[in-house]
Amino acid sequence: MKQLSLKNIFQTKVHPVIKTLIINNILCLTGWAFINPIFAVFVLDKIIGSSLGTIGVCYFIYFVVKGVFQLIISNYLDKTEGEVDDYFALLFGQFLNLVVPLLLLFSQSIVELYLIFFLYGIADALYVPPWNALFTRYINPKRVSFEWSLNSTGFNFGSALAVLIGSSLAAVLGFPLVFIFVAFCQLVSFLILLPLKKYFYHQKKITPQYYFPLRD
Repeated sequence: MKQLSLKNIFQTKVHPVIKTLIINNILCLTGWAFINPIFAVFVLDKIIGSSLGTIGVCYFIYFVVKGVFQLIISNYLDKTEGEVDDYFALLFGQFLNLVVPLLLLFSQSIVELYLIFFLYGIADALYVPPWNALFTRYINPKRVSFEWSLNSTGFNFGSALAVLIGSSLAAVLGFPLVFIFVAFCQLVSFLILLPLKKYFYHQKKITPQYYFPLRD
């Protein structure tokens, strides 16, 4: 049995698909973490006639739309052979996540906010199911807890940093630059997914053959 140490923990190789999905997820979710602390202030300050109730309705729309559509989308992806469908659903969802902060930047009314959060729900309904499916298929079966935790820890540290400095950036630079920065994070998240297509052009959803041997 190997001695438990930080060196041993991080010595294990991680599949390129897993590495890319983790980086993508960290950038995507950390980007949104810049907006979350300031969103209420943005709405109350910039949207005429808005209230705290407006913010609640926005997130209600998001969660309901995401919850309903991700069931429909995930069912379709499971029934469709191959992984190309998963890959393009992930790409489209990530692209919509790029569009949403730019739309928020130009929003002027409560109705526009509601429509944007409807689109945000669709974006994550497209993004989350294929991301989870691909991550599950390509994960090292002997490092399941570690690789899921690697993703979670990356997101935790990224979000902690974003929450810490997001409000300060808004105060110093203003809301527009924060939204543009979040859109930039989503753009990078989208671009780093593009090289992954070579892994997914096969006929069936399969458990991949790892490029490294699995050892105890």
